[in-house]
Amino acid sequence: MRDLLSSITRLPLSQQLALAASGCCLVATLTLVVLAAQSNRYTQQNLQAEFGQSMAEHLADRLGNELATGDMLGVAGELNRITQHSQISAGRALDVEGLELSAAGIRRPDGLYFTSSIVIAGDTAGTAEVTIDTEVQRSAQQQFLLSMSGLALLLSIGIYFATRAMAQRLAKNLQLVSAELAAVTGESEVSPNEVTALQERVAALPLELLQPRVIDGDSEDHYADTAILFIYLRSLPGYLETVDERRLQRYVATVHRMIYGAAGFYSGELQVVRQFGLVIWFKGQHKTGSPALRGASCAWLIQQAAPELETSLRLSVGLGLSLGGSELGRGDERDIYPGLYTQAAVDELEVVARQTQDGIHIADFVSQDLDLVTRMAVEPAGDDGFRLGDLADGQRDLLERQLQILLKALVPEDSASTGD
Repeated sequence: MRDLLSSITRLPLSQQLALAASGCCLVATLTLVVLAAQSNRYTQQNLQAEFGQSMAEHLADRLGNELATGDMLGVAGELNRITQHSQISAGRALDVEGLELSAAGIRRPDGLYFTSSIVIAGDTAGTAEVTIDTEVQRSAQQQFLLSMSGLALLLSIGIYFATRAMAQRLAKNLQLVSAELAAVTGESEVSPNEVTALQERVAALPLELLQPRVIDGDSEDHYADTAILFIYLRSLPGYLETVDERRLQRYVATVHRMIYGAAGFYSGELQVVRQFGLVIWFKGQHKTGSPALRGASCAWLIQQAAPELETSLRLSVGLGLSLGGSELGRGDERDIYPGLYTQAAVDELEVVARQTQDGIHIADFVSQDLDLVTRMAVEPAGDDGFRLGDLADGQRDLLERQLQILLKALVPEDSASTGD
C-alpha cells in the first residue's frame, strides 16, 4: 500500500487529480448502488412475505374444504393448481402430527416457506405449506447491481478524462514557471510531478538572499549612560609615507594589542570611528566600578604603556586621550538611533584628543561620577574642562599590577633588554 501511494505521488499532477476525482466518484456512486440494492431487497422481501403468507392462507382454506369431505384427489388438485403460479415452486399438506399428506412441485432448499393452519369446524386438521421461488428475484437483483456498478465505473472513467484535461491546463502553467526557474538554478532532472519539480527548483534558489533583515526592536543595552574613551593616534599620520609597509603593519598591530589588552581589563568595546581615531565604549555594570571609572583606568593604562612600546618599536607612540560620555550607547545594526545620537559626543572628544599633548582629558559629563572622583583625582584644566590627576592608593595598586601584566604580554623581556 505504501509503495502504491509512493508511486501515485510521483505521477504528473494531471493524473493525480484525475485519479483522485474518479476514485471519489466511483466510491460515491458504488455507495449509492449498494444502498439502492439494499432498499430494493428489503422491499422485495416484504412483498414476497405478504404474497407467500396470503397464498398459504388461501391454500389452507381450499384444503380444509377438501379434507372435510375426505377427498384426497381434491387435495392433490389444489396443490397442483397453486404450483402453477410462477412464483410458487411447491406446496404441501401436512396432518396435525406433521406428516405429509400430499405434495406438489419442487421444494427448493433456498426458497421461502410460508405456512397456515388448516381449520375444519373450528379444529386444526393440519398445515398448508407454500414454497416461494426466489431465484428469479435474486437474479434480477444481481443483474441490477451489476448494471448499476458498470454505470458507476463508466461515470468514473468519464470523470477521469474530464478532470485530466482540466488539470493539464493548470500543470502547464506550473511547468512554465518551473522552466523559468530551471534557467536560474540549472537543474535539469526533476520529478515528473509538476508541484514536486517546482518545489525542488525553488529549494535550489538562494532564498536567503531575497529575505530582508527584520529589525526586532530597540535594544535596552544601548539606552544607558556610556563612557567613551577617544584615542587619537597622533604619530601614525607621519609614518604613512616614511615607514615601509611591513614595519608600519607591525607598529599598528602592536598599538592595537596594547589598546585592546587595556580595554579587556574593563570590558571595553573597541571600535575604529575615524581615520586615526579609536573609541572604546564602557557600559553596564562591572565589578571594578562605573563606566566612567573603567574608562579612566583604561586610559591610564594606555598612557603608561605607550612609552614602553616606543622603546620596543623604536618609533614614537604619541596618543591623545579624551574621556567623555553619552546618555546612550554605540547602537548596532538593529537600532541606529543611539549611534546617531552619540556622534556629537564623539566629535567633541576627537577635537579635544587632537589638542591634548599629554595627560588624559576628562569631559564634564563624567567629571562628577562618584566612583571616578572617589578613586581618582579630577583636576580642573582651565577652559578645557578637567584632567585626570593622582590615583587613590588602592586604585594605583590595582592599575600597577594590570600594567605589569599588559607590558609582559606586549614587550618580551629579551626585546626590552636589547631594545629591539
